[in-house]
Amino acid sequence: MGVVSQIGITTNEIPLAVLNILALWLVVRFIQGKSSKRGIYAAAFLSGLAAGLKLTAVPYCLALFAALLMCRKQLVRPAKTIFLFALCGAAAFLLADGYFLWKWYSLYGNPVFPYYNQIFHSPYFDPIFVTETRFFPKTLLQWIFYPFYWAFSPNALVSEIPLQDMRFSVLLVGLFIWTVLAVCRRLKTLGERPLLAVAVYFAVGYILWLIQFSILRYAAVLEVLSGILLVGVIYRFVQTRWCLYGSWLLFSLLVFWYEAPDWRHEDYFDQAVVFDKKPQVEDNSLVFFMHLPSAYLAPLLNPKATYMGGFFYHPEDYPPHEQQRAEKRNNIQPQYLRYHFEEAQRQKIAAHKGPIYLISIDWPELVNDNVLKRFGLKGQLENCTPFMTNWTIYSPRLAICRVEKRVG
Repeated sequence: MGVVSQIGITTNEIPLAVLNILALWLVVRFIQGKSSKRGIYAAAFLSGLAAGLKLTAVPYCLALFAALLMCRKQLVRPAKTIFLFALCGAAAFLLADGYFLWKWYSLYGNPVFPYYNQIFHSPYFDPIFVTETRFFPKTLLQWIFYPFYWAFSPNALVSEIPLQDMRFSVLLVGLFIWTVLAVCRRLKTLGERPLLAVAVYFAVGYILWLIQFSILRYAAVLEVLSGILLVGVIYRFVQTRWCLYGSWLLFSLLVFWYEAPDWRHEDYFDQAVVFDKKPQVEDNSLVFFMHLPSAYLAPLLNPKATYMGGFFYHPEDYPPHEQQRAEKRNNIQPQYLRYHFEEAQRQKIAAHKGPIYLISIDWPELVNDNVLKRFGLKGQLENCTPFMTNWTIYSPRLAICRVEKRVG
């Protein structure tokens, strides 16, 4: 499951889910007449704050707005209320992310770099829409029935690691039946407006999640709501206490019939990162991290050194048996090399006066002239020192390599 698998890791979807669910709860309380309009504004602030902390929460801002529309008849001055609602959400978003948006724009000409570069046209990236596409549905049937494809057997359709979960599929069946009955009976079966608001929130959030991400760990909010909503929908069909108990039992069985992805949690240590032999980096060094999972080392090494993202490789620089794997080494792929990243790195190297190091898990392949000469560097494997940390998934191949500038 998306939520259980993220306990104890740094994806931070769970704190965002807490903020978004609290925001929805405040809107539902207003619909129930248990809070004033201040609750609505607080809900917008919490939702905007979550989106500012991580952009993957933006779809739930729109879902919350859709839920708010369910109580528009309770608003004395709806236009003013909706305006202040949007203003509170925008203020919270800018409070959390405003500085970083400005910083990204000043550095790259795109406040959400590299995303939406088809709009901002940063010279550091292609003017294209950037998103992770490998988890999107591939056929029309998948777009319509996607939750059923990971309901009955473990697979990696919506996660980097295989999972199985039936709850989304069962809930979508319940929502579909509820909607059909509502239409056939002229909306009389919709029941209480709070339940309708939660259903609308879930539906809008699910659709936006599907077309924007289709990555299950970004749907933590929906996953948490699925049980409550499923029980509410079943109770609308048969309004008895035993039906309520039975729906809880059904959902409990569904929870146990799953296979959560394993993100390879590590054992507990008194210190988060433990070295077998800590790399020694002199003052005024320039250190390049040449693989995504190694940048966590930066705050643990010499604070008087300068740290940068690594060279953007050409896959052909690798041996043939490594080229396919090398194409997936970085989110910024080789086609973007003609833009400013490589130029900026060469300028940084040319201007640097102190030692230069590379840290990578690919050091046997990368310390060669094909890679280094583009940056005016040279190096030898003899100047590489392997080391390990307790982060065992990447640690066995880590090494720090000292390189030098070419002369002439």
